[in-house]
Amino acid sequence: MAVYVVKPGDTLGKIAAQYNISLPDLLKFNPGITNPNLIYVGQEITVPDTVPPTTAPPTTVPPTTRPPAASPPTGPTTTQEALRQYGTLIRTLVQNQNFEARLVDGLLYILILDETSYRIGEPVRIRLLKVNVTNRTITLHYNTGQRLELEVRDNRGRLVWRYSRNRLFIQQTGTVTIRPNSYAIYENVWDQKDNAGRQVGPGLYRLEVFNVAREVRDESVTIEFRIRERAITPTPGPVPCTGQNLIENSGFESWSGRTSPRSWSATNVRRTTDAHRGNYAVEMGDDPTRGSTLSQEFSVTPGSNNRVSFWIAEDVENARAGNFSLGVQMFFRDRNRDVVAVVPEGPYSPEAIENETYEQFTFTTGRIPGTAVTGEIIFTFTPATGNTSQVRVDDVEFRCLGL
Repeated sequence: MAVYVVKPGDTLGKIAAQYNISLPDLLKFNPGITNPNLIYVGQEITVPDTVPPTTAPPTTVPPTTRPPAASPPTGPTTTQEALRQYGTLIRTLVQNQNFEARLVDGLLYILILDETSYRIGEPVRIRLLKVNVTNRTITLHYNTGQRLELEVRDNRGRLVWRYSRNRLFIQQTGTVTIRPNSYAIYENVWDQKDNAGRQVGPGLYRLEVFNVAREVRDESVTIEFRIRERAITPTPGPVPCTGQNLIENSGFESWSGRTSPRSWSATNVRRTTDAHRGNYAVEMGDDPTRGSTLSQEFSVTPGSNNRVSFWIAEDVENARAGNFSLGVQMFFRDRNRDVVAVVPEGPYSPEAIENETYEQFTFTTGRIPGTAVTGEIIFTFTPATGNTSQVRVDDVEFRCLGL
């Protein structure tokens, strides 16, 4: 098998036609692609080991003059020189995320993590970019379908996770060709489980990524990150009914990283500048094919009636209709952490949410039980087949209306 690197304007259908195979057959070669409508520039697609058909040029008589001698490859010779020369591209791809880089034989390896510090159980999202910084095409040869090896070690150097452990790879050779000033992207996610399936503990960890191509098999790039202790917080007590907004960071202006709004618990979200008000909002469904949650727990007034409001907008991809639902729920708990009331709202379908324009939604909780001391608001984004849309959320409020 061979590898095709996605270029601007490519679609899976277009690539399939280029290699004279059907789209279903192309998807069989690429089981990691869960959404055939979602590919990105630089992504590597496994294709048949054949040359795409081309139109033969007319026969011409070659000139008799001697061709010029091939010039030696040129380009930066140190990692820092490459980082300076390709600074604009790197800033676009990295976007202020945690990264390390290394130059190896004309390829600039850029290893990116979405955070420097993770909560226990939070997915560690990994991206490796290979940028050809020379004036020549670079071809890498692989013995199997495996392109990378990933290893995570703890601060004592003990191996806790290896990507290839218990994995099967296509037993066919393959090649990857990267043209000058082009790049290839690999993505993976580590779920913080060791190779025995156990959650690892808090501490400092080191991720090392190897390119397993025959030409650079022993070369790697390394990055460090931390897994934090799980915060232990006491159950908050009741608060008086003042009418003020009880949600902290309600406008999502404060973030500890591009995927972590402060005071909120969140999965599969990212920061967006397309806000209803202020500088930022939260976008649920950073990967629109996966579920997303957004929640916050806070003190409430026992026996109170309350108003919940929020602003949402659908982020439509390429004018394609979304296929998802958005649910909102309020959970109320007593001092023993037992749920004493649930107030559901929605679920909202794409038809109920404005495209690219914020709209406010409001509901009341009714009188909550007199034993309730905390409330938790939970937004749940659930995609269905073929969804490419996301949902922006901003300016969330919870206000006591009275007893």
